[in-house]
Order: sequence, then C-alpha cells, then structure tokens
Amino acid sequence: MGIKIVVDAVSNLFPQIIKEKNLDDIIVMNVHLYIKDQEYLCYEDKIDITEFSKTYFKLMEEGEEVRTSLVSPGDYQEVFKKEAEKGNKVICFTMAKGISGTYNSACLAKEAINQEFNDNVVEVIDSMTAGLGEGLQAIHAHELIKEGKSFEEIVKEAEEFKRYVRSDFTVDNIKFLLKTGRVGKAFARFVHLLNIKILLKRNSESKIAFAGSAIGSNNALKQLSKLVLDKIDLSKEQVVYITHCDNIDSALKMKELLTLGGVKNIEIYEYDLISGAHIGPKSIAVFYINKEAY
Repeated sequence: MGIKIVVDAVSNLFPQIIKEKNLDDIIVMNVHLYIKDQEYLCYEDKIDITEFSKTYFKLMEEGEEVRTSLVSPGDYQEVFKKEAEKGNKVICFTMAKGISGTYNSACLAKEAINQEFNDNVVEVIDSMTAGLGEGLQAIHAHELIKEGKSFEEIVKEAEEFKRYVRSDFTVDNIKFLLKTGRVGKAFARFVHLLNIKILLKRNSESKIAFAGSAIGSNNALKQLSKLVLDKIDLSKEQVVYITHCDNIDSALKMKELLTLGGVKNIEIYEYDLISGAHIGPKSIAVFYINKEAY
C-alpha cells in the first residue's frame, strides 16, 4: 500500500515542476480554462507555460474574457477510486474553500469512495489558499511520504502545517478582483482613482483579506517585501516561492528585496493560470512559511 497526493491545477504545480522536483507521489487534477471560446485543459495539454502566460495575460489586459471551471466530484471520484483499487490511500489538497467550490467537490468524492471501500482511504484538506501556497503544502506532504510517515501522521501534520503557510500578493489592477466579487465597487473605484496598489493575503477563514496599500507599483513591491520579511520564519530552511502574472521584472525585483532581507532560497515561476484569471495581469505573489500559525 502506498500514499498518493492529489492537488488541483490551482496548486501551480506545472508538469515541469513535478518533473524537476521528482514529485512522483503527486497527481494534478486538470481544470478547464476557456479563452475566446477555446477550451484548454490545464495542465494536460502540452503548453509552454512561459509563452502561454504571456499570451494569456495580454489577452486579459485587452479585455478578453477568460473563464475557468471547477473540478467535478466525478473527476475526483474517478482518480480516488483508481488509486484505492491499487491499494493506495489518498491525501487531497484543494484550493481554499472560501474562494472556490472545489473543496466541496473533493469532499463529495471522498465520502463516496470511503463508503464504497468501507475504509478511510481518502482525506481532503482545505489548503486555505491557492497557487503555490497549496503546492507548497503538497510538496511538504510528499517529503513526509519519503520519510516513511503513515497516512494518519501525514494528514495530522498537513492540517497543522497549512496554518503556517502564508500567501501574500499585490495586484496591478483591482478590476479583475472586482469582476469576481472579491472587492466592492466603491472600494475598487477609490483604489483606481488614486493609483493605489493593494496588498492582499489569505486569512484564517480561507478567504482573501486586505493586508496593506501603497502608491504605485514600486512602492507596492517594497511594502510586499516588508510584509514578507516581518512574517517569514528565517530560522527554517525553506524555499520561498515568487510567482508572477507575466511580470518577470517585478518578480526579480521582489527576489532582490527578499534576498537583501536575508532570504536565501528563492524560486520564481509563472502564476497559475486558473487563479491568475481572478487576480489579473502583472500581479506578484509570495508563498512561504510564517513564524506563527493562523
């Protein structure tokens, strides 16, 4: 019997990351993405993420509508059953239940499979975040599997660990959050008129919360780096992940600021295309282990 980890595509675990990090225990559930009525399956299609991101976020800036869909309970159930029939147990991480129905889909599938096999073969964990905040948790669980921890031990530690995973980000244009109902119209209009860049974080309720503001993009990056450096646990050997929505220059600037603050191990990737549809082009996010639990 083995243990498999299941995540959704919002985890930012692109095929090349899975390969580079030898994350052989992790299965990524694809999510449907629609652009100009063209359907893409992220990340089953052989997409060059760097090039596709440039096109994708440029289209968003030009006003093109992009849509995403949830992973269905049936899709989860199919994967869970396949692994259970092999004698494996499954730990499934989903994007925050406060911003998506994916968690509920996974829970419905879990209940069906556990009942069918008359055993607790599937556990679902609300990552309380998205992007590499979810991916970071899956990578941690993968490491615990390699250490020989039991299914029950990993689930227990994953539930504890997720409360230390912090996701901080800044968006370039608040209109994309407005479209998805993440902020109110009056607040969005105020922010836009004054050229205010807002800083956001995930909170203990699995939702997006206000974390600060700055005038202009450069100041927003400085404020974001300060927020991270105030919260990060530098005593731990950890990888800090920076992701960007087609904004490599700002990502490199963020890396420079964090490095000057004492962060040693930083990796930069494109932001996942699914939740990227909600925060918009030029956004920058940082994912890391916090000093204190939420």
